[in-house]
Amino acid sequence: MARTKKTVAATKRRSPRTRLEPQSQPEKKKRAHRFRPGTVALREIRKYRKSTELLIPFAPFVRLVRGIANGFMNIGGPNKPTPWTPHALLSLQEAAEYHLVDLFGKANLCAIHAKRVTVLLKDMRLAKRIGSVTVY
Repeated sequence: MARTKKTVAATKRRSPRTRLEPQSQPEKKKRAHRFRPGTVALREIRKYRKSTELLIPFAPFVRLVRGIANGFMNIGGPNKPTPWTPHALLSLQEAAEYHLVDLFGKANLCAIHAKRVTVLLKDMRLAKRIGSVTVY
């Protein structure tokens, strides 16, 4: 028996498609917009460089300072808190934030020198050991 050429219509028979009801179709949820890694961090860096307000909340800082001070010296007895003026607490907070920002800046330079982007604990320790030597 000789071979004969078959047409496409003869070989492929399609069954009629049944349409899904609109209620049974799964709804696609729209994803929230996500920025690429580092974009928001750079935006926050620019924001905080422009600002002059303190970054640590005042009330938790005051609780920390009073807790540390009461642990070192009990002026009024074991239950009496150490007296602090608000101006003293504010100046102490400004000095602490300045010290932390300076330390993180030096640790960042140490990380960059080690050809890294991430600041590690060893960068912080090295920056503390180097001390207050600033070269401009």
